[in-house]
Amino acid sequence: MNPIEQMAGSALALEHALIMLLLLVGLLSIQREQWRFVPWVISAGVALSLLTPIHALDMAWPFISALILPPLLWQVAVRLAVVQSELTLRAGLVWLLASLLFGLALGVGGGVPPTSALLLGVLATSLMWQVREQVTGSTELGAFGQLALALLLVEVDVMLHPPGTFLGNVFGGATLGLLLGYIGVRVALRLPTGDARDYLCLGLAYVAYLAGLLIGVSAVVTATMTALMVAVYGYNAGLWPSAATLPAPLNRLGVFALMAAVFLLLGWQAHVPLTITRIAGIGLGLVAAAIGIMIGRWLVPVPREATLPLPQALLQKERKVALLMLGTFLLWPPGAFLELWSLAWALLLALVTMFALRVLPYVVFDLFEIEQRPFDASNSEKQDISSE
Repeated sequence: MNPIEQMAGSALALEHALIMLLLLVGLLSIQREQWRFVPWVISAGVALSLLTPIHALDMAWPFISALILPPLLWQVAVRLAVVQSELTLRAGLVWLLASLLFGLALGVGGGVPPTSALLLGVLATSLMWQVREQVTGSTELGAFGQLALALLLVEVDVMLHPPGTFLGNVFGGATLGLLLGYIGVRVALRLPTGDARDYLCLGLAYVAYLAGLLIGVSAVVTATMTALMVAVYGYNAGLWPSAATLPAPLNRLGVFALMAAVFLLLGWQAHVPLTITRIAGIGLGLVAAAIGIMIGRWLVPVPREATLPLPQALLQKERKVALLMLGTFLLWPPGAFLELWSLAWALLLALVTMFALRVLPYVVFDLFEIEQRPFDASNSEKQDISSE
């Protein structure tokens, strides 16, 4: 195999790994009625990876990607659209410290490559922060991990296209996504509130992904921009009149069943033995997570009346972290290598995107004199917002 083919093979394996990780984090981000099934689904997928031999799914990956990426990208976009800007320097430092502690524990104790360890640290800390969001509402720190992961997937997807087409794939996919998103919002506003709008938006995510494939631009970029356009523009244009009506695609039984079936399929096709090193990494990761939780309770407490007892808070957050590490350690393809520059770009782009979403929509709405009719995200509804 020549160097170019080897590089392409590594990028393809990394794309498969990131899709698996986006699916795993998407399942762990569920906070409503379907959550009770999530630990069982992930545990079953892990058990399949331990008990069954390797099964090749190379030919099925394009189909798997087309099935699961649109709802997952839509989930990320809606979370970004309803983010409450409550970031403080102290909260940011606690979040960063927890991410680094977790990454260091995995790198030293579990033998995980530094870049993968840091990525898992960011994802684990964001998942732990989402437990706080049941009280505070969706925040930048809870959404950052999924956003960085989605942007990393965009990077890798664009790299897989022929050399010399990078800008065309990025700008072509982004332009197509913005156009489809705008059309989708205008059509959705003519439909009655409820399932009709939700199904249209979910269907539009699939249409955008397929349109990107057919036209020859990045389908991931197209679907991502369509989802962001619908979520941000639709949110501000009054597409959903209350927080209770926000769409939660993974909470719909049919979509959740599809995601669960694909995760079980990924567990069935993989086989990675549970070594002493991996067990040690999981143990040290849980210790690092516990330290991060206690530091957060000390320096960035939630309102006193909403503070859970320490054992209960540890159980809720550590369970998510344990499932994340088990799923990642046993389902991560052995040929997937994450470059430092790719991770650095994804993290930087995530920061820029967070800032842009706080400023640009309002500038554009004022420029084009678009009426803003944001819904009332009252405290009583914040738990519904955070469940996205």
